[in-house]
Amino acid sequence: MTRTLATLAFALATGLAACGGGGPSAPSRPMTPYGGRQADLFDDSIEPAAVGLDFDKGYSPRVDKTLRERAQMADGLLRVRVATVTAKTDGPETTYQLGLHAVENLTKKDVVPADFTVHIHKQSESHGIMKSFESRLVGYGFVVFLRQFATGTGERELHFHLAPDTKEVKSAVMDALALGELSSKP
Repeated sequence: MTRTLATLAFALATGLAACGGGGPSAPSRPMTPYGGRQADLFDDSIEPAAVGLDFDKGYSPRVDKTLRERAQMADGLLRVRVATVTAKTDGPETTYQLGLHAVENLTKKDVVPADFTVHIHKQSESHGIMKSFESRLVGYGFVVFLRQFATGTGERELHFHLAPDTKEVKSAVMDALALGELSSKP
């Protein structure tokens, strides 16, 4: 009973946060629609290496130009833990909701509250990962790259990419941020 109440309280808190209630602020940059290169970078997916599916051990964050670009374009970068996984089925379509809890804010920008929800839809490359791992992801740690986009109605929508929560990824992210700051100075 207590676990059910805690899950319900978390769901309500993350639901309100995901709907724009309290906490997150709009970025200072102009909001653009979701598409193009930015949609490739913030693709609402999970790196296979983040869940141990890097069978050839080829994931090297230090030399990953996409990681560097993603870090420099992100509105927020956080180390998170998966608190809840929910599968919502609507006919043949299943959408997964990951309730995430921020462990460390790597950019010190308040893009989302400490507890928030992201969605993985059928079109995501990670839909198979979600189908295979589902509730086993609870407790997993990730580095999440977040970026806000404008919808056609002028609202904000959040898109993400989840990478492994390792020292190597964190170090590569911090280096990318430092390089971005250096290159933006006159």
